[in-house]
Amino acid sequence: MKEPPQRPDETAHFRLRRCILELLYDMFKEVPLAQIELSHIEESCETDARELNWNMVYLEKCGYIEINKAADCVTHVGFAATITAAGVDLIENRSDFQNRFPIDETC
Repeated sequence: MKEPPQRPDETAHFRLRRCILELLYDMFKEVPLAQIELSHIEESCETDARELNWNMVYLEKCGYIEINKAADCVTHVGFAATITAAGVDLIENRSDFQNRFPIDETC
């Protein structure tokens, strides 16, 4: 039986989540205790605050990232973020990473 096609926005969410995790992973390798400001993630992943916010919270609920929350953040759910050990493990297991957040890698 043929699977129904994905809605176009589902792939976009997977791409955004992959971008967030890969960006945090790269920073972790350079400066393990550093955090990345959410505004920088928004810019680097070419998204807007609305899309970034709920995807960041989703990744945090999965245990892949930690968000540094601050009361004075108006546009974002927090100030900065870091990757967790679970996030590092996911990225380093490329087949699990692709299965968890599938995208067509031929694009």
